[in-house]
Formats: sequence, C-alpha cells, structure tokens
Amino acid sequence: MRALLVPSASIDLSSVELLVRQLGMTPTRRSDDEAAITAFRQSPFPLVLMGMDDEGDRIVLVRALRASPSGAQAAIVLVARPEQLEGLASMIDAGVDDFLLLPLDETAAMLRLQLAERRLAERPAPLPENFELDGLCAVLLRESPLATCITTREGNAFVEVNEAFTRLFGYSREEMLWRTARDLDLWESPIEQERLAARMREQGMVRGVESRVRTKSGELRDVLVYVGIAEYAGTPHIVTLFPDVTERKLMQARLQLSDRMASVGTLAAGVAHEINNPLAYVLANLGYAHGELSRQLARGAPGVLQPVSTALGEALHGAERVQTIVGDLKTFSRESTAEQFHAVNVRKVLDSTLNLAAAEIRHRAKLVKNYGEDVPPIHGNESRLGQVFLNLLVNAVQSLPSDGDAEQHEIRVTTRLDASGQVAVEIADTGAGIAPELMGRIFDPFFTTKPPGVGTGLGLSICHNLITAMGGELHVFSDLGRGTTFQVLMPSSREPIVPALLEPVAEYSGGPRGRVLVIDDEPLLCSALERILRPHHDVVFTTLAAEVLPRLEAGERFDLILCDLMMPRMNGMDFHAALHRLRPELTGRVIFLTGGAFTPQAKAFLERVPNRRVEKPFNARTLLEITREVLTTAG
Repeated sequence: MRALLVPSASIDLSSVELLVRQLGMTPTRRSDDEAAITAFRQSPFPLVLMGMDDEGDRIVLVRALRASPSGAQAAIVLVARPEQLEGLASMIDAGVDDFLLLPLDETAAMLRLQLAERRLAERPAPLPENFELDGLCAVLLRESPLATCITTREGNAFVEVNEAFTRLFGYSREEMLWRTARDLDLWESPIEQERLAARMREQGMVRGVESRVRTKSGELRDVLVYVGIAEYAGTPHIVTLFPDVTERKLMQARLQLSDRMASVGTLAAGVAHEINNPLAYVLANLGYAHGELSRQLARGAPGVLQPVSTALGEALHGAERVQTIVGDLKTFSRESTAEQFHAVNVRKVLDSTLNLAAAEIRHRAKLVKNYGEDVPPIHGNESRLGQVFLNLLVNAVQSLPSDGDAEQHEIRVTTRLDASGQVAVEIADTGAGIAPELMGRIFDPFFTTKPPGVGTGLGLSICHNLITAMGGELHVFSDLGRGTTFQVLMPSSREPIVPALLEPVAEYSGGPRGRVLVIDDEPLLCSALERILRPHHDVVFTTLAAEVLPRLEAGERFDLILCDLMMPRMNGMDFHAALHRLRPELTGRVIFLTGGAFTPQAKAFLERVPNRRVEKPFNARTLLEITREVLTTAG
C-alpha cells in the first residue's frame, strides 16, 4: 500500500516512516501542503499521514484532500504531540480519521495503522472522474423537482447532485462534488447531521424529519429530510431528498396571523360595543343641546348664545367623526350592516383624508393636488372611500425614504373623468416602485412587500374588496425605482349630492303619543333617551331588564319598549323570550338598541326577529322617526 507522508515544521515523521515500512507500505514524502495536494491528485494515496501544525493550518490540507475525486476513500491519520491534543477535535471535524501520538508506542501505533488499512478495504472504490449517470436513474435524478443528492457511505462526500439541489443551496454542482455537508456548513447546527446519522443507524432510513439547512448566502431554509441507501455505480451510497417546506411554514404563519386577526376582529367588535354605549348618550345630548339652542336662536334669543351653539355644533361634528371610526372597527370585525351608497363628492372625501395624512406626508414628500373641474359626484360610500384613500396614501408615504429630502419626492393626487364616463382617482408616488414579478400578487391577502413588522398584507386586499363592492375598480401601475400609481375607478352618480343638514329636535312633527319603556344598563344613556323622547312621549326607564318582568306580569301597560341588546344578567334576547311568554302582543313593539352585535348568537337573533333596531350611537331625529313608525304600525 502506498502512503503519503507530509511532515510539519515541528514533526518530521521519521519514526512514523520506519513503522510504515515495517508494515510493508511504500512511503512517499512531500515537504509542504501544495506539493502534497498535487501528488495526491495525480496518483491518489490510500493512506495519508501528516504532522500536526502548531498554527492549525492543516485543516486546509485535510479539506483539500477530501475534496479531491478520491478523497472520500483515503484514510487520513494525524501525528501529534500530547500537548497538541486540544486541536484534534477541529481536525477530526475537518475529516481526519485517526491520530498517533509521539513518542510512538510502536505496538499501539502498528495496531491503529492496521485498523486504518482494514477500514480502507471496506470502503467502496472511487468513481471514475468522467463517470456519468445514464438511463432511468439519470432521468429521475435530473428531472426530479425535489432537491436530491447522492453521497458516499463513508465520509458523506457528494458524488452527484441535481439541479433542484443546487437551487436549494445556492452552490454550483462543481462547488459541491466531493465535498461534504460539513465542509460547506449546510446544516444550521453541527449536531443536526449527527442526529440524522443516529436515526439512520437505528432505523436504516430517515422519513420526513423536519430540519433546517443553510444556503451559500447564509439564508436558513426549512426542509423535510428523507434518507435511504441505494446502489450507485455498483456500490451502496446514501440518497437524500430535501423537499423545501419553507412555503408551508409561511402558509402556517399566515394561518396563524389569520387566527390572530380574527381574534383582533372579535376584540374590535367588543371595543366598538363598549365605545358606542357612552358615545350614544354623548351624541344624543349634544344633538339635544344644539337643537334646543338653535330653536331659541330662531326665536330671537340673545346673540350671546350663538358662540355656544357653534361650539356645540363643532363638538357634535367631532363626536360624529368618532362614530365613523367606531364604524370602521365594526367593519373590520365583519359585523357591519349593509352599506348605504349614494352620491359622494370625491374631492371633499380626498381633502378630509389628506388632512388626516398631512403629518405623515409633509416630512417625506411634496403634496400636489390636481383636481379636475368636470368631475361629477360618484356613487359610493364616504366612509369606505376615505378608508381606501387613506390606505393608499399611507402606502405611498411608506414607499419613500424616511430620512430623505421631502423636496426631492412627490405624492400627487389626481381626479378626472375618463373616456368611459367613470371618475378616476389616482394616487402616485416617486418611491421605490414594485418589481414586475410581484405585480400579480399585490392584491393577495397577506402578501406584502414591506419589511417584517411593518405591514400585514391585508390593506390592499381590503381596499380592493371595498372598491369592488361599490361597483368600482382598483388598478396599480409601477416602474421599479421610479414610483407607483394606484388608480381608483368609480361609477359616476346620476343623483345630486344632498347636503347633510342638522335639524333641531323641535322640528319633529309629532305622531301618536305613547308610554315608552327604556331598558339599558347605561344610566346616562337612559337619561339622554328620556330627554329626547319626553316632549313627545311618557317615558319610564330602568337599567335592569329582569325588574320589568314582574311589572308586566302585574299588567302594567307600555305602548313601546326600547331595549338594549347586550346587557348583564338578562340581555335583550332573553328579555324578548320572556316577553313572548308573558305578553306576546308586546313583542312586535320592541325596538332593539345595539352597539354592535358581535356574538354569533346576537347576529343570529337579529337575523331571525323582524323587530326594528337602532344602531348606537344615533341622532334624535332617527330615533323619533323609528318610534313613530313602530307606534303607527302597531296601533
């Protein structure tokens, strides 16, 4: 047997050479690493003995020998002194099979060399350098969409990899052949390979074990590992398949996010309900006070009350904006009622939305407004349009650098009438743009081009759904590196815009007077309702529905009942059921007050019963009109 000896600066291997000759081997010396590598590649040596280097550079030599075509079949034995033992672990990791300690114990050293010789006899012969797969095996390996590699049983050096395997890891085929996974640092953790090897020893195969590998660029990817033994070039080899499950992991993350969003939606509905209760009496009282002041001013009251009336009007406007925000929470929780579409001044909606986004815009870009003079009203919903425009504006702002010069960037808002008669609203930015390969997914739920933690990937999907529901279209045009334009196309309205007028309570024109019972767990809301209804009805109120039942059982008469749907102890649904048993003739005279039916039971109940309902918060005029209708119909 031929043996290659490579001494180091501190170990000359003379005693080892004598031992090699005694075993009948033919030694060949090479004085440095480069000469040793050249000799090994020209005529591979079954046995390599090298002296330990004090600097630890022999790791490079070991890896270079292992990467050679016959490197996996050679036995590499390190010769070291006892004080160099600490460095042996890294050398073994690099591919050293065994070691000898100086001074030599000839008997022990001879036995260890004989064992190395025996292990060599058990290793498969090296493949010829020009060996190529053919036939069915070649087709299966080449065409398989699964990343597949073939490695030697001893040394685990790659002898063949397919194209899917090189795509997964980012190395070329030439970079991987005759190197090991450890050489290329392909596993996230060094112990991962040991874990899989242990399973192979125990079960003879590995089936679908989840693991994580590292690509050439350092990216970690989740994979399933399948390992088996198959004959290759006449000898047993290890075949490993790596289905890439990164997409599955992403889908799991998206589903988890969807679950969290559903939970947030439920929370949003609950928050909307809790806000709507106090907001209901704030709006009711503001409306009442503003109406009374307006009535007094109309009768010639002192001008000193005019500023008070103005202040109340502004407070009422602010409370109505809160009402819109709460309505958005209900929409997010999928508990909103059917939208009302009517003629909308798109310019007014844009201006209101731009006011909300002004603080974000002014630090990153110039705002340019280009409103067409001939743009008619559109058919839609102000709140939903405002939600869409705000989302598109925020996206435009986030596409611009946060630390750039605002004078160098622009957000342009344009309205015009297109050739088809639709109203076009365009929001354009001079930001980073969107890559062409991503354009087809831009409206997909959970897809986002933003960094992790910045966006959920739901905004554009929701915008697309809202615009489509209003009969419109949402398009995107982008030039990578130059900017993006989102275009909203909406049908124009055939109806004129009806201005929203605040009508004072005193202008309500009667209807049948009745005895009205108010049931709500918010005492202040009960007081507000009584204040609105008192000029037109006789009002009794209570905060506990259960207290009403004995009074009804005793025969107390009510012409109308306003009942909150969600209350502690006895809710509106339970009260309705009890009322049906005690006084069934009154069930049709119940008007439900609801701040957002956010439970499945409440939703099903409202869909089942025909009773009128009033959404909190409400204005006085709406409440009085509904009470008049129910009293007139029931009477």
